[in-house]
Amino acid sequence: MNRYFLYLVILNMLINVIIFIPKILIEYRYKGAVMGVLIAIPIGIGMNYLYSHALNKFPGQGLPEILAHSKYRWLVNLHLGSIQIMWFSAGLITLLGFTDILSRFVNPEMPKLFLITIYLAAIFLIIQLPTKRVMYFLEIVLYLNTPLIGFIIYKTLTSEFLSWDSILEVGTHLFEKPSLKAMAAATYSFSGFTNLIIFNRVIKERLKIWNFIIILFLGIFNLFTTFFIPIGFHGSDGAQEYLYPWISTSDSLRLVYSPIERVLYIFLMFYMSISLMSISIHWHVALELLKGTFKEKENKKKNWMILAAFTCCAFAGVLFLNTVLLNKITAYWMILLLGVEVITVTIFFLWARRRTA
Repeated sequence: MNRYFLYLVILNMLINVIIFIPKILIEYRYKGAVMGVLIAIPIGIGMNYLYSHALNKFPGQGLPEILAHSKYRWLVNLHLGSIQIMWFSAGLITLLGFTDILSRFVNPEMPKLFLITIYLAAIFLIIQLPTKRVMYFLEIVLYLNTPLIGFIIYKTLTSEFLSWDSILEVGTHLFEKPSLKAMAAATYSFSGFTNLIIFNRVIKERLKIWNFIIILFLGIFNLFTTFFIPIGFHGSDGAQEYLYPWISTSDSLRLVYSPIERVLYIFLMFYMSISLMSISIHWHVALELLKGTFKEKENKKKNWMILAAFTCCAFAGVLFLNTVLLNKITAYWMILLLGVEVITVTIFFLWARRRTA
């Protein structure tokens, strides 16, 4: 069992509990979300296995190193460039979403530009670290936060206010035609495997079948809690009314003997570091791919130009995208990402198999 691989997938599952995916799944709860989730599970596991199996043939190497000696350099640059854009946008969407959450639930009076500037300062410190150190940082964050988030999920599952009748009511829509948006959103929970295009540098041994069995059970549990727990607390119709269903669900809980009684603030405190690492992982991958695209010697001026471009995109997102528009864009972006992932995984798997035959 390789813990580094599991960290990348678990991180992606955790961050999607509160941003975008619950809202999309609940929106289509009567229109194919249940079947979409069931279809997404084998797709997600299948892509995890195929891509990881292909990268296993190149231990200790990231995608730029694997493709470094390719004769078709323009094709390599096109491939790396498309992944850079998708993975940068993944981090940007998470950053904008969590900034909106902090602005709404923690400090509505603080300007969003100030909030995002604080986040960017921390993110830029992390993404410029060597890949191995970024992974160590992720390990620390997960070890500190995952048990506490697990405890909060346990409290929701054992709460007297959780209505299993509402959950079963949505479950009766199992045989509705699957929704593409819901399926793409559910599949995104498994998408942490794509970070291996850079983080394969720190994985030296072959991934065992146990990694994928663990991901299967974690993925089922993650999607169940993400989708059904807000419905259990707010009702099959009431859950639709919330912009961030899981945030409202956490605010329905109380820890009577805790120094902080409202679970909402504890929940957000844990997720601040989780979101920080999720954005940092995505942007570290985008940055390293950018370096791999251009073979010129790295220098500080180029790094600052890249970080300045990241900053401009983040500021533009805050200024021009409201919450409703961001949710709509994200839903279509996830469909696009699913298509890109399926094509990328299939082509890379066949190419790696042919090259090492």
